[in-house]
Amino acid sequence: MTLRILGGQYKGRILHSPKTTATRPTQGVLRQAVFNICQHSISGARFLDLFAGSGAMGLEALSRGADKAVFVEQDRSASRCIRENIALLQVEARATLLSQELFSALKFLGKKGELFDLIYIDPPYKMSVVSVLAEVEKKKLLAENALVFVETSAEEPELVYDSPRLQLLDTRRFGIARLTQFS
Repeated sequence: MTLRILGGQYKGRILHSPKTTATRPTQGVLRQAVFNICQHSISGARFLDLFAGSGAMGLEALSRGADKAVFVEQDRSASRCIRENIALLQVEARATLLSQELFSALKFLGKKGELFDLIYIDPPYKMSVVSVLAEVEKKKLLAENALVFVETSAEEPELVYDSPRLQLLDTRRFGIARLTQFS
């Protein structure tokens, strides 16, 4: 599968994909939908890409005007791929890769006082994402008016997350994936 940037400054640029079965690239139609939804929020945004895989979501955000993208990916092959893609687009000054376990990375970002305007969470299908959302809130990583997108399998039950801070905005199906949006 050819993975390319869909819009913005780097539109059409081909990205490397991890040579592993541990990652699953986000479908182009789903990536396009996310950036259509947040098109008025992307300029100057701080973007957090959790379970980043190839880094396509965060790199798409940088291409469309985000100031900064942080990629969290534990898999070594995928981390190497993200590093290559960051270099390919020459966005090293605006990109940070944390090649570590997710909860350790969230703890690190929380201690640094990082805030994110847009967060994309794409865990392995069948993994519970509720604990990830709870940890993002606990570490106070959400900027005011932040948008959070969660990709899950369309075959799984719809995501239910009860929080005084994050409110469910929308759930949509895209082929084998479901996109849930919180604010």
